[in-house]
Amino acid sequence: MRKLNIRVLVKISLIIQAVHAGDIVMDDLCVYAEENAGEISESLACYLDGYPGIANDTEVYSDFVCANNLELIYYGQQFKDVVDHVYGQKPSATSGDVVAALNHYMDYDDFLEFS
Repeated sequence: MRKLNIRVLVKISLIIQAVHAGDIVMDDLCVYAEENAGEISESLACYLDGYPGIANDTEVYSDFVCANNLELIYYGQQFKDVVDHVYGQKPSATSGDVVAALNHYMDYDDFLEFS
């Protein structure tokens, strides 16, 4: 079991592996990366941190996210849903398959289907 810590730089492929293995619970976490990260790649360096709060109908991010100019890439539950969907369809999926599915979900708000 690999423990991933919040607010520590890690490649997204390691987060994918940890979620798939059940080593991390994403219910209260989000995935953040540097601003303008663009499309997700297997080597994307990112952080885990808590969900943003809400104040006056506006999302309020942690001091850590703000100080490091981070952008919310994925809400934790959505991230987990995409990972679970991929491995549910394709047990032999690679991190690259999951990354493709994550990008597809971001673009189309729909799960990528593997035939």
